[in-house]
Amino acid sequence: MNGFISNPEPVMPVTADKSAPYAPAATIIDIVKRYRDRGLPVPLNGEALGRIGVPDSLISRVLYALTTLDLIDADGAPTPTLEGLRLAAEAEFRTRQEEWLRSAYADIFSIVDPTRDDETRIRDAFRNYQPVGQQSRMVTLFVGLCANAGMMPEKAGSVRPSSGARSSSGARSPTVGRAPRAVSPPPRSVGKAATKNPAKGPGELPPALAGLLESLPDAAEGWTKDERARFMTTFEAVLDFCIPVVGSKARNSEADAEV
Repeated sequence: MNGFISNPEPVMPVTADKSAPYAPAATIIDIVKRYRDRGLPVPLNGEALGRIGVPDSLISRVLYALTTLDLIDADGAPTPTLEGLRLAAEAEFRTRQEEWLRSAYADIFSIVDPTRDDETRIRDAFRNYQPVGQQSRMVTLFVGLCANAGMMPEKAGSVRPSSGARSSSGARSPTVGRAPRAVSPPPRSVGKAATKNPAKGPGELPPALAGLLESLPDAAEGWTKDERARFMTTFEAVLDFCIPVVGSKARNSEADAEV
């Protein structure tokens, strides 16, 4: 349990009593991976984040997320939690990630279990969190981190990413070094598809998907092949969580029932 029981005081960083983190999940994941693979500049402050490619527009929210999620302390030094993640063997890395997330999001985990609960229940668990306007990004961060740790439920007919954090091209989306841009959700019809997910209104994407799409790089900048692969792996995990894959027989049965 190195790195998870050595703190002198119990920590429940993410609560409704203060602002919750809403940085892009890919950035947090990449920072943890960078520290595991080759280290980070210390102290990890705004200047250091800029040097490793975090856009200026994201630095403040990334610093806040790293602190609130118990990865760095107030002075920018790696916490025992981050050090434990760095030292974890590949075979136990996902277990260590789950321990970290269950500690950092203890308040949320007291309400929902992402291994069983759907996206709507997770969205509802964040409704008392501030700032209200960033709740969809809070959900995206939480879901993205849980997906990377292998905590998302298996969907019928889907294949879970095999190594979200166990290879250099694991489940990570490209945010470090890329400026995010808002992506307008495509039109969605009102009806059965819209009513299946009450967390969103007509014409809206599920919050977790919408937040993930906001991390896409600008088309003028492009991205590398590895960055695209990491995004697609994360996107598949989040998509399967928000919208279950059903068999053709189940879909045909639903269609017949509506006739």
